Amino acid sequence: MDMKVSDTLPFKGIYDATAYVQNHTLINRGITTIGGSTIPQCVMSNNKYEAQERALMGGIYFVASYLTPIMLIPLYNKHFLKNKGVIKELDSIGKRIIQVPKKYLKPDSDLKKGLEETARIFDSKAGDDKTFKAFNEIYSRYNNPAKLKKDLLSVHEKVLMTDFITTGAMWSAIPWIATEFTEHRTKRRDFSGGFYLKNDNKKSSEEIKKSKNKKLFWNILFSVVPGILFAKTVTKGLSAQKFSDNIFGKVLKRISNNPHNFDYTSGTNMSKTIYAAIWVLSSFPAKIISSRDANERRDRTLRDIGLFTMFFGGDFIINNIAGRIADKLFGTKIMNDDGKNRNFFQKFSLGLRNFRDEEVFSKMPKEVARKTKNIGAGLYWFSLLTNTALIGFLLPKVLNKFLRYNINREKRTQNQTDFNSVSMSKFLKI
Repeated sequence: MDMKVSDTLPFKGIYDATAYVQNHTLINRGITTIGGSTIPQCVMSNNKYEAQERALMGGIYFVASYLTPIMLIPLYNKHFLKNKGVIKELDSIGKRIIQVPKKYLKPDSDLKKGLEETARIFDSKAGDDKTFKAFNEIYSRYNNPAKLKKDLLSVHEKVLMTDFITTGAMWSAIPWIATEFTEHRTKRRDFSGGFYLKNDNKKSSEEIKKSKNKKLFWNILFSVVPGILFAKTVTKGLSAQKFSDNIFGKVLKRISNNPHNFDYTSGTNMSKTIYAAIWVLSSFPAKIISSRDANERRDRTLRDIGLFTMFFGGDFIINNIAGRIADKLFGTKIMNDDGKNRNFFQKFSLGLRNFRDEEVFSKMPKEVARKTKNIGAGLYWFSLLTNTALIGFLLPKVLNKFLRYNINREKRTQNQTDFNSVSMSKFLKI
């Protein structure tokens, strides 16, 4: 049974909170952003203006990231399901069909089984069979599983595309909002981290206007085009039956073999794979494009590379090391070892168990399951907090030193240029 399909409310105790954060990428990232790249990095800022900018960006990001899945995705789901004719009414229980995992929408999959398993999860919590009846009505009305799969994939594509573009646009706008806020207050146009360390580069108002218009054009392009291409590629990978041997064919095959990487938890929260795609294809280019000078461009490049690496690799590595030690010392089953004959790297890549997968825990001895849940939840939060500390203090400390080094180098170069100019003018006078 796919336990990712869930509408459980969060924060019913530390264990439920852990499971919720583990399964909800945007919430996980929000905690890392506030705890790792906003509060500590405000403290580590070079001056109050940089600190205020980072606080503003972190606050907007957190609000936008939390409200998007709660408010917008359900609207997208209902709208596109009705528009495609899968459901007849916007508030029909049948809208829950969007939560059928994508592995059941592939050409060789058993869609009816996916519908039944998803309905069982909803109905077992409600104590009725309303979801099962709603799904059965849709399945019977279509009387064609292949057509229903095709329509559901089309809905998924539109939801993913719209969410990608919406989220990408919001994230791309955040640095613009922060920098315009600083410029309005200070009348300065260079990187705020360099205030008090150097003077602004002298540019005319016309040059600045042309530069902004060009940057905005590229920002909009990176907010829209990647979302369209990514969503269509995912759909093509999930619907394909044969794959070519070229690079694109290999990409499609990888998508087909890992449909769970493109599921939305509870039908509203994007997976880490989708999140990473938006970050790399839309948010990161937007930050680089909107940078005010070379120093900010370098800072944002290195800062985002560090954040990306730690978010997608740091907590995973810390969890793996701590989890394996706990399994050896305390006899827990924290690591997701499926018992197959795998080499070290294959076992390492399996990571932690899903804390919501009660079916797995039910097969363990009660004492082992209890210890695994308690110690595993503790290690998860230890990993998350360690990761945020590394992002929040170590990364900006290194970047601040790098910024000062570059500014001092610029000053030396400028002083040498000025000296050469003065010397040449004296020589010409002679």
